[in-house]
Amino acid sequence: MIKFLQTFGLFMVSLSAMAQGTFKLAPPYLQFESAYFKTECRVSIEFAKDSTQIRYTTNGQIPTEKDRIYTQPILLKNKYNVLKATVFGAGFNPSDVVEASFYKAGMPIESITTTLPHKLYPGSGPKTLIDRLGGIDAFNSKTWMGFLSDTVNLEISLAKSKKVKQVLLHVLENQAAWIFLPQKVEVYAAAKGTDKWEMIGQEIIELSENMGKSQCRALTLKIQKPRKTTRILLKVYPLVKIPEGHPGTDNHAWLFIEEVNLY
Repeated sequence: MIKFLQTFGLFMVSLSAMAQGTFKLAPPYLQFESAYFKTECRVSIEFAKDSTQIRYTTNGQIPTEKDRIYTQPILLKNKYNVLKATVFGAGFNPSDVVEASFYKAGMPIESITTTLPHKLYPGSGPKTLIDRLGGIDAFNSKTWMGFLSDTVNLEISLAKSKKVKQVLLHVLENQAAWIFLPQKVEVYAAAKGTDKWEMIGQEIIELSENMGKSQCRALTLKIQKPRKTTRILLKVYPLVKIPEGHPGTDNHAWLFIEEVNLY
């Protein structure tokens, strides 16, 4: 089971808070099997202190003292869910917000082949990207495949012919570790009865200025020309040269992929 654990003890105290005699509550932690699910996802939130309340939202908003109080595991069923939680307590400053995103599985994928990943980060092989496991932002987790290539190809086979309208590519961003978002993704569909690929979508990804936080990111790729097909090819282009002012300037950026969903 994946756990977002806090390792700083029960309270976190800043120097200014100490001077004022006000303590800041530590964040709660989230427990769940995976961020990817077939029908529903069950999330538990825990915090070990009496006279406090965990309040949460599932609409992406920062929780306030007017939001729902956590009393039992939360069931998430929407296609895309953002859960945020904060601890409140009389006489204490609220905790920092913890959050996680959860995704409903798309079309059943029969198989997937990939460009060879780096030998240090092979995950569990290509099936890593379709096993519905993951959601933790640690790049050394077996749920991630790491690439150090100029182009990463993901060829996906569906059990039945489907019209693909959207692709979700789940990647990691951790610029301190030289892990960046890709700069471009192209989507191709195999023409019926042939081995020819036709481009049906393309997305240019802007360089993120998020330098200080490791986070899972879901890239939404809209299909401009939906096609009914049994085979999809994603061409993912990592950042070949990290720009000046970012960690790892002038080096080749890493690309980490965890999951692919088709809708």
